[in-house]
Amino acid sequence: MSTNKKRFNVYTICMVALLTAMMVLLSLTLSIRTPTFKLSFGSLPVVLGAMIFGPVEGALVAIFGEFLVQLLTYGLVPTTIIWIIPPAIRALVIGAVVLYLRRNGGTPLESRPVICYATCIIGAILTTTGNTFGMWLDSLFYGTSFTPVLFITPARYVSGVITAVVVTTACVPLMHMLRRSGVVKYTD
Repeated sequence: MSTNKKRFNVYTICMVALLTAMMVLLSLTLSIRTPTFKLSFGSLPVVLGAMIFGPVEGALVAIFGEFLVQLLTYGLVPTTIIWIIPPAIRALVIGAVVLYLRRNGGTPLESRPVICYATCIIGAILTTTGNTFGMWLDSLFYGTSFTPVLFITPARYVSGVITAVVVTTACVPLMHMLRRSGVVKYTD
């Protein structure tokens, strides 16, 4: 059986769909948004997807989920593609570390808390950087000023790190429970 057939079986497709739906629901309901601060649990399913399956499936959860969030929040606009890419960065970073740990000892990421928190924080920082780049591209496309974004960017990085810590704190025990229950296992 080829790697793609193993990777995209019915279980994986259903889990990606469920995590995507969970991302949309959490992004639209359980979030605090101000002009300078955003605390959302929408990244929790992305982190779970990356920790369970790896970077590809985690990125699919992020891309599909963010596309639906953008569609439901703003509609389909010319710059929608700009906004669906940055959330996938988090999944790619976390998933790459998950794959590395699987291939070098088999220790799950959630069993190595320091590496887990560091990875999720780095993923959040890179996602915020991607979103900032998206804001710059958006301002070029629509001819608006990017200057106000520069003033709130430090607060956005702080909120991204805080969100990463909160989501990781929720994700670690959740992953332990899912593995103990047998719902998820390595899908290498």
